[in-house]
Amino acid sequence: MEKRLALYPMTCDTCAMVRYQSLLQGYKLTQLLVSGSMRLDGRDVSYMDGGKPTGAILSDYSKDKLKDVDTLFLEYDDKLSDLTLYQEVINDAKMMGIEVVMSRLLFQNIKESPDCWPQETPLAITENMSRLYEIHIPVITIFSQGVNTDQFAVELGLRKCFTEAGYKVSQIGSREISQFFNFPSIPDFMYEHRSAYEKVLRFNQYVRELTENEKSELLIIGVPGAVMKFNDRILEGLGLLPFLVSNAVKSDLSIMCMYYSVHDKNFFEEMSRYGQYRLDAPIDFFSMSNTTLVPDAVVEGAKLKYIRLDSEFVLQGIQNVMEGGVYKLFNSLDDNSVQNACIAVQETLSNNIRYMR
Repeated sequence: MEKRLALYPMTCDTCAMVRYQSLLQGYKLTQLLVSGSMRLDGRDVSYMDGGKPTGAILSDYSKDKLKDVDTLFLEYDDKLSDLTLYQEVINDAKMMGIEVVMSRLLFQNIKESPDCWPQETPLAITENMSRLYEIHIPVITIFSQGVNTDQFAVELGLRKCFTEAGYKVSQIGSREISQFFNFPSIPDFMYEHRSAYEKVLRFNQYVRELTENEKSELLIIGVPGAVMKFNDRILEGLGLLPFLVSNAVKSDLSIMCMYYSVHDKNFFEEMSRYGQYRLDAPIDFFSMSNTTLVPDAVVEGAKLKYIRLDSEFVLQGIQNVMEGGVYKLFNSLDDNSVQNACIAVQETLSNNIRYMR
């Protein structure tokens, strides 16, 4: 029986869950909740992510909205920095016997133990590892410039395309919400205080055992965190987690999820070279998100402001670069653009990888 799932507060990444809710495993979305302070009650989800209308409507949070809910997923939103708001929702849910699942970022901020946590690696990790194993299926790795780049939508879009094409897909998600789609997120040990050397070896073996146990034909890895710092005050993790993942598992095809801006071909050439030399993964596919960055005039250089755009505007803006044909650009919230990107990804793998049928 499917569990009734509520999301609070809605963010760009959880909007992707709405757009790909047909891929949910064992769950059915019933409530898409926002804080009343956001004044989004009654609006379509597309108002938040800039994609086409979905028919799914946002509603202000109230305890009554949880009456027909089995599981509540809570995400941290930096626009709702008052942690008491989350604690009140958690308390309401627990009093009603509702399972509470939360994102890693919220857990780190609120220090509240969830009822359910993204699973630790379910596969055995041997001691004294001293080598990296080859992954004998094509690997698609999805990197990003940072938060709000519609990365999880790209991960779900690829999953939908390849599973519908008949491929057996193994997948590791960039976000904890991947558990609702029956695939794991990046395992906990990658966030623990361990040496980089150990993390690389452990993740390599984790992926090897995952793909062998699932007997998959394709692996998709969504990598959390930005691939580089934004500046010396906004470090974005210094790109360390993407560096570790790419050292552990060599990518056959890489996609970069980016903030929208007007770039020429030289920019994409530089980004591809960065991927090649920093991540051992030259990048030929770029997902241009419905988000652009603007400097914060109040705290210059120390804070970023995110402005949401719509898919039509983004697609018009990247058309000139797309016509060059060297780098493949797409928008993850436009169905036709995603479908064309998936076809191009499959053709690229088929032409260059001996494992792809």
